[in-house]
Amino acid sequence: MKTKKATKTKTKSRIIFFAIALTYNLILGFYLRHFFVLSPTLQVFYLLSALPTLFLTVNINSKAMRATVYILLILIACMNVAYAIYCRRVFPFLVFIPLAIIFMYFIAFADNMGKDKPLTKIYVLILSMLIIVLLFSAYIFIYKQENVSLTNGQATLWDTNTVKLADKICADCDTDEEKVKAIYEWMIHNFEYDYEYEPIVQYFNVRKTLSTRKGICYDFAHLFTALCRSRNIPCYVVDGDKRDNAQYHHTWNRVYFDGSWWDMDITFDIVQTKKQEQLYWFRKIINPYAQDKEYQITKIY
Repeated sequence: MKTKKATKTKTKSRIIFFAIALTYNLILGFYLRHFFVLSPTLQVFYLLSALPTLFLTVNINSKAMRATVYILLILIACMNVAYAIYCRRVFPFLVFIPLAIIFMYFIAFADNMGKDKPLTKIYVLILSMLIIVLLFSAYIFIYKQENVSLTNGQATLWDTNTVKLADKICADCDTDEEKVKAIYEWMIHNFEYDYEYEPIVQYFNVRKTLSTRKGICYDFAHLFTALCRSRNIPCYVVDGDKRDNAQYHHTWNRVYFDGSWWDMDITFDIVQTKKQEQLYWFRKIINPYAQDKEYQITKIY
């Protein structure tokens, strides 16, 4: 009787944990639906949140199968931490919630060991292989992705509404130069620097930046990049520390048009526009990785 009662309790608990994880992932997917259309990177990381919950749909008893699940969950967690740190994204931390739910279930019922059915073993192995493929894809997206200057899904992440906005701004433009300068003019006249904003964790939120029309250099550089990339115009974000003051950090852009790369500081020009003083404008450079006289470049992405 005890065994049957324990099995029923375990089954009910597994269903409850699965329902909680599934509900969370559905809500998260609904919130991010406009980003999925444009960001393969985000699709991969979302699947790394959703697929592990399928481990809760079968009764896994053996130590070997559970060890497989634990290892995969740890690998997913590590990949999300790497993504969060390298690309300054908050989204990966949201993935930890369903992972924690799965961990909690298996830890709570780890004392009930036994043999797994053949179909359960096959199911777990197939699901594990899918997750491994996704982990490899995530690694490619973070560290090995080509044409980063055009991508959506690393530190610069935008949605379909951003594309529509770019369409509107560039409606009367024919060349890439005209589009870049239209975006530039629109930004320097419609945004203001937020002197009171001191973020603990710096990341770009396209919806927040567009709705508040305020931000700091990191926000403006990424918004400019998002608008340019949505027009298929190569654009990089550049992080740097001032050469005479390493505590002073700044973020600006390098954009490609008219057969050349150009250095430009949208934040500086937003501030200068308000003061009606001289602008940084566009300054031609040899390539997007050229050194800067005023700043020691720490990252170009």
